[in-house]
Amino acid sequence: MAAPGTMTFVDAAQFRSLRSAVADMYGNGDRDAALLRGAHLREVVRLTPYALACHMGSAVLVVWSFTPGAPPGLWLWLAVLLVLSGLGLRAWWRQARRPRDTVSVRAVHRATLHAAFLAGLWTVPLLLWFPTAAPAQQMVVATLVTGMIGAGSFMLSTLPLASMAYVGVFSLSALGALWRAGDPDLAALAALIGLYSPMVVIGSLSAWGKATALIRAQARSAQQERTLAVLLHDFEQHADEALWEVGVDGRLRHLSPRLAELLGVGEDDIRAGTLLALLEPRAHDGLAALRLAFDAGRPFRNLQLTLRTDAAPRHLAINGKRLVDDEGQTLGWRGVLADVTEKLEGERQLRRLAHTDSLTGLANRFMLRDALAEVVHGDRSAALLLIDLDHFKTVNDSMGHSAGDDVLKAVAQRLRACVRPDDLVARLGGDEFAVLMRHVGEAPDAATMAQRLVDALSLPVELSSRRLRVGASVGVAASDDATLGVDEWLARSDTALYAAKESGRGRFAVYAPHLGERSRRRLAIEQGLRQALERGQLALHWQPKVDIADWRIAGAEALMRWEHPVLGRVPPGEFIGVAEQCGLIDELGRWALREACRAAAGPLAGLTVSVNVSPLQLRESQFVAQVRDTLRECRLPPSRLELEITESVFIDDADGALEKLHTLRGLGVRVALDDFGTGYSSLAYLRRFPFDTLKIDRAFVSEVLVQPDARAIVQMISHLATTLGMRTVCEGVESALQLEAVARAGCHEMQGYLVSPAVPLPEFLRLQRGWQHESSVLSAVH
Repeated sequence: MAAPGTMTFVDAAQFRSLRSAVADMYGNGDRDAALLRGAHLREVVRLTPYALACHMGSAVLVVWSFTPGAPPGLWLWLAVLLVLSGLGLRAWWRQARRPRDTVSVRAVHRATLHAAFLAGLWTVPLLLWFPTAAPAQQMVVATLVTGMIGAGSFMLSTLPLASMAYVGVFSLSALGALWRAGDPDLAALAALIGLYSPMVVIGSLSAWGKATALIRAQARSAQQERTLAVLLHDFEQHADEALWEVGVDGRLRHLSPRLAELLGVGEDDIRAGTLLALLEPRAHDGLAALRLAFDAGRPFRNLQLTLRTDAAPRHLAINGKRLVDDEGQTLGWRGVLADVTEKLEGERQLRRLAHTDSLTGLANRFMLRDALAEVVHGDRSAALLLIDLDHFKTVNDSMGHSAGDDVLKAVAQRLRACVRPDDLVARLGGDEFAVLMRHVGEAPDAATMAQRLVDALSLPVELSSRRLRVGASVGVAASDDATLGVDEWLARSDTALYAAKESGRGRFAVYAPHLGERSRRRLAIEQGLRQALERGQLALHWQPKVDIADWRIAGAEALMRWEHPVLGRVPPGEFIGVAEQCGLIDELGRWALREACRAAAGPLAGLTVSVNVSPLQLRESQFVAQVRDTLRECRLPPSRLELEITESVFIDDADGALEKLHTLRGLGVRVALDDFGTGYSSLAYLRRFPFDTLKIDRAFVSEVLVQPDARAIVQMISHLATTLGMRTVCEGVESALQLEAVARAGCHEMQGYLVSPAVPLPEFLRLQRGWQHESSVLSAVH
């Protein structure tokens, strides 16, 4: 049962909405209303021949029910109705051949009059002959009238006023006929018509409201489709990418100019075969992967294709997803094709710059580390030869850096001439070089190579009409230990190099476990580290990080220092590696993190403190919990702590490292990538983890004034960081000219001896107070 205040088909709110919509349709002269009227009137016009045929058939049935003995007037009425219906069909035929999208208000009002007139024709037999007809004749007429009220209302539902006029005239005529009949038995029929007619009108209005909503939705959809078509056309004409779509048969459905340009095809090529067939003679690489992606039926992203062209190869990245119907059946594929040639070339150039020594053209230390890691993980036999020039400092001091650079270039040429094709020659920096001998058969092979290098570098170098003798010492270490890591391999070679120098220079030494003082020193360092924390020998020194734009101290990096009771001050680069090898790095790291957070929450309040994290620390399952507990214990906001990592954390377990870094970012801790620009992994993992800071390695900063490649690398890294929403910190800035160069390159912060080395906390606080006082004085003056 309907609730009070409601109607059977529509409630009060809906009724008011319908009434407003009807008024808008019959009174609004704008184009949208005209389009709506046109759509509704076309629907009525489409059904007009069926309706007129129904009326003519019903009229014939009425006259037939009165035969024989049908009154002449009834025959006349039939003739008039048939003639008028014929004229109506003629008018319909003319209008059907020239349909109109828009219709005036006058036209729909005229349709209302036509509906009322048609219903009015039926008042004649109802009022004149129904009252005196026999019961059987009355039954036929009543049945036909009832059916025409319902059918006519439904047919005219798209024109609500016409429907109401039609039903109203018919219903009043029927009620008048029943009243004139004066038969009490027909009272029930009159009541039925009185109830039935309003319900028919309400149902007609409801149907009109739904039809109106559907038409408007279709109009909006058509408008959106037109807008989308314009946007897609503009996209295909001007964007670097191109849309592609293939049917279930694999053939392209259309070819935009941009897609044709990327694929190197034309209209004739499209008709010749499928997309895979078009690519097969052109694709140099990636076609098999694309075919597998289609066969798998799953979406794919950034699938690489390389096409042969008349000029250079073209590199494309293709994305796609399967098109399906409501039942999940494949209709085809659609996606985007992009030309990534310039992007890949730029990345390749950046990798080349990052892996190459700008002075000599040799591999740099970062590329050497990558090669060492490849050998270590590949379990291959190899030998590493570290080379140090014996008298290079004398050349630099007596003849200047330009002469020194010429000597280094000459040394690089000699090293290239000595090695085998598969060997790698690298410059580590300064006057240090390295040779990685891959696929070493026997130990004497490495010794023979070492002697050859010593002999070649002992020959004089012709320079500006002068003959200079530089000479070199070589340390050799083989990868003969299955547990050998990259850092330990380098340490062994360095130990052997130190032994060669101790033996008198100009010679080589092969690493042995008992070799020289360095091995004994390493053992002393390892033993001393186990007691250094307990005895309070470790301390944190602080190096300021200065915001270049407003020249304020923005943060401080915590650097560990160790004063050994016998060995004296041990450099971090020495004891950190030992701590990693002997399993003490986690304990040292926890101590450094806790002390740094305490200082940040206390005397260094307001500054962001940076703490270096070893790759071995990050591999520990409890590292994230350690950071969280330390922050909570020191009551330090996570945003005040920045953890510095190097790309080496991604070498062994990239996914595990990324998971921990994302968890740390979730805590609010900042993450910096130290020594950025050192290889491919830095570029690759920038896409997988949003670092807060990129620290540009001091190797680039030290040469930024003399090497254009170094300036280019610093500028490229700075622009890359800005694009990705990251800050840059330049390490090792030692002069005002270097500061000016990195500032022009767009770097945000700097640290280095130009401002201050790493100093104890009290000295750092004095520096900070003096810095603030100087800034206040300068502000007051200005």
